[in-house]
Amino acid sequence: MSRGAKESVPDGTTVVRKAVRSARLQVRPDGTLRVVAPPSFDIGGFLQRNAAWIEKRREELNRLAAEGCGKEDLLLLHGRFYRPVPGARFAIDEARGTVTCPSVPALRKNLSRMLKEEVLDRLETYPDLNSRRPGRIAVKMQKTRWGSCSTLGNLNINLRVIALPESLREYVVVHEAAHFREQNHSKRFWRLVGDRYPGYRAAEAELRRYWIILERNRVWRTLQDTR
Repeated sequence: MSRGAKESVPDGTTVVRKAVRSARLQVRPDGTLRVVAPPSFDIGGFLQRNAAWIEKRREELNRLAAEGCGKEDLLLLHGRFYRPVPGARFAIDEARGTVTCPSVPALRKNLSRMLKEEVLDRLETYPDLNSRRPGRIAVKMQKTRWGSCSTLGNLNINLRVIALPESLREYVVVHEAAHFREQNHSKRFWRLVGDRYPGYRAAEAELRRYWIILERNRVWRTLQDTR
């Protein structure tokens, strides 16, 4: 049960009381805190003892999110920030840096269509990875991951992938397609990925940076909440 409003803790702190052995502290991507602790645990003292770590973590997150600072009301698309404007139909104007769409649901629908078409095209360039694919491909708004692949070969791609630069979009497809052959993240899996995308370690680091930027972006937050 969340009792953040009743705790003597800083604003932006969510407190969850439950039967756990020890307290857990998370600095979320937007800099707010989440604490999971036993019922009688002293949250205030716990936060004071960890104040230096909290500040260090916030500084790290701010550094990762620096590219999106001041652009929270712009749409990050293909690694570039666009100004959303109302219009009768969906259109991307690269010269003006605008994306036109009649509504948020329509924007989400069109971005989903674009991404699914791109994923299908990219999979065709890696026939050795997708030759055994029996399942479906779906674009979803996932909250914790860029994509997932089930044991049945169903591939789910996070709509947020459309926000990434081309090289990272390719990496996400390679990563998830490799799961058609290796379901876990074993050494064999990473060799498979590395053979097709040698710079995967740098790509993983960049994905973490973009995730923080998107978590703080108000346009993408609105897309997240839209059905």
